[in-house]
Amino acid sequence: MKAAYLPIRIAIATLLLCSISLGGLDQSGNSGAENLSISEFNALIPAGNLESSFVDTSAPLATSGDAGTEVAAYTDQAPPIADLKTLMPSAVLTNPPRYMYYNGDYLAWNDFSNTFPTNSPGLWIERAVSWTLYATLPFGGWTRELIYVPQASPVTMYEIYPSGYVMGYSLGLVQSGYYYIWYYADAPGRHRNLIATNSGYSNAVIIDVYSSIIRPVPKPTPDPRKECEARSSDTQTCEWRDGSCQCYMKPAPNPVADCEARSTDVQTCEWSDGRCQCYMKPAPNPVADCESNPLCDYVGGQCLCRGLDPEPMPGPVPNPNPEPEPFNPAPNPVADCPDGCYYANERCNCMGLGEGNDYSNNGGSDLATDNAV
Repeated sequence: MKAAYLPIRIAIATLLLCSISLGGLDQSGNSGAENLSISEFNALIPAGNLESSFVDTSAPLATSGDAGTEVAAYTDQAPPIADLKTLMPSAVLTNPPRYMYYNGDYLAWNDFSNTFPTNSPGLWIERAVSWTLYATLPFGGWTRELIYVPQASPVTMYEIYPSGYVMGYSLGLVQSGYYYIWYYADAPGRHRNLIATNSGYSNAVIIDVYSSIIRPVPKPTPDPRKECEARSSDTQTCEWRDGSCQCYMKPAPNPVADCEARSTDVQTCEWSDGRCQCYMKPAPNPVADCESNPLCDYVGGQCLCRGLDPEPMPGPVPNPNPEPEPFNPAPNPVADCPDGCYYANERCNCMGLGEGNDYSNNGGSDLATDNAV
């Protein structure tokens, strides 16, 4: 299938090289950059090498005017100047990427390293999870390109500008291995890059640089309440009150109280031996609770008890201070016996005459009768 499309791809590559604006690199800062015309560039690189270098890049026919789904891994911040003047060693051998694009397909690193010929130079551009041969990049963005040099050699990078010129950048003499270089998108349009070494020319990388309007991102209005609450930590609690942020120190941890607070209706927790120990409470047993009293039986869902005195009926409340009873001394017949009489044989006896003597109690009436006679 690839062989069938090869003449078409070569024709498209030739047409694009001759008819559209090409290139915009300016990534190395190298003062040895050379501005070439297309004809001068074609004189340096044999047409066959040039056409084959653009095959199987997976680039669309039309130049992309937006990021699409194939945007490069890029940054808006310029790298350090020292990184722009030379090839930088790459760590892909010790920290390999997930995928490498080669021969029209994305291959896992192990498959790629077993397939890619080590005697040919290579060039890729960085995307999110892979190194590939085509990517989009916003105008003014920076991204990285990966270079493989098969043997110690001077390296020259060529970029075909959209303006119709070609720039050649001398990157110096380097040893064999993988390197990366920063690429700067300085002009919208389709850019084409390839490198030349003593081992030959690499494949090409195609970059569609699209215009990017940078709009300032509005910052949200600060929320003092949220900012205050965000200050809470393990040692303090912060609350927004009365228009100000008030912070309070949290009480020191009390593991004993915290443990006992975990007690519920189904478990009991207590602090013992330096740790919190919880035990399940036994299930309620109303039958056992009722019959623990020998006078009670659990019958029909109720606890019935027998032999218990009923509660006394309420009655009058006794007077705590009763009225005293009237004094009534016992009879005293001895004290009642009048003067001149004496008490004997359980009766009062009187002797002689005289006024005021009362004989009613001691037989005085009989004696008076005898005297009259």
